[in-house]
Amino acid sequence: MKLTLRLIEQVAALADCGNFAKAAERLGISQPTLSRNIASLEDDLGLVLFDRGHSGAHPTVFGELLASRGQRVLREAGALHDELMAVAGMDTGQLKLIAGPYSVEDPIAEAVARLSNERPGLRIRITQVGPDEVSTGVLSREHELGIGGIESQFAHEQLIIEPLKPRRYHLMCRSGHPLLAGRPTLEQVLAFPLVTVLLHGRAAELVARGMRAAYVDADRAGYSPAIEVNSVDAARRIMRRTDALFPATLAMLAPDIEAGHVAAVDFDAPELRGLPAVVRLRERTLTPAALRFLAIVADIEAGLEDAALA
Repeated sequence: MKLTLRLIEQVAALADCGNFAKAAERLGISQPTLSRNIASLEDDLGLVLFDRGHSGAHPTVFGELLASRGQRVLREAGALHDELMAVAGMDTGQLKLIAGPYSVEDPIAEAVARLSNERPGLRIRITQVGPDEVSTGVLSREHELGIGGIESQFAHEQLIIEPLKPRRYHLMCRSGHPLLAGRPTLEQVLAFPLVTVLLHGRAAELVARGMRAAYVDADRAGYSPAIEVNSVDAARRIMRRTDALFPATLAMLAPDIEAGHVAAVDFDAPELRGLPAVVRLRERTLTPAALRFLAIVADIEAGLEDAALA
């Protein structure tokens, strides 16, 4: 008979009561069942746990050790059960996310704020990386979920990549920028440096046509802009103090736009569309916190106006 939590509980109860009848009553089982269980355990261990006599059942040195240590095991098991239930109810636990700079701004910031308000006991860790590093972070199992531009993710049999709604990016610049004087051509736009993340896909094809100081980064299979930075706030600061153009959604820079510090260049192209995507492992069971986070992201996506994103 294996030493189980139930048997430990029975040994501890018998050691405390000193009597099979009283211990069985406390445990809610019959006295013969308790007697058989203790005897079977002793046979399995090859040890005498209790001395039986007219005065009751008295633990031997082995019985005392099992009852004493067993009580601690039972308390730990109870605490572990409570902790598991707390994690399942999202009253505690941790959610680890990894995302590119644009995805941290939208939709992660809003989704995390909502989740934290719902479950203040939940610990949430966001690791911000380059857009091409999101899939790697999820594959390492260090992060449960990732969000990044779909064109920056690589295909892998262990990954599930689920696209969200597309975002429209505007070329933002400082107030007084030369390009704000009219509707510039592509050639005029490409004459100015770009401040953003490593580019992939259609956006990379656009800047590859001749944007100043940009170059192909063969090692990372992308196009590096004149000023590569993995921070929306840093890009915003640089853009405000230079002639660099910063691709961003209007929502990202709403305070600066309202204050008149920055404005959108009157230029549009199909390449100025971003498609964020959720990245997760195919064979990983998501925690309740991760599932709730995804539900909140879906709610945010449902509230977005398709016309504003097109």
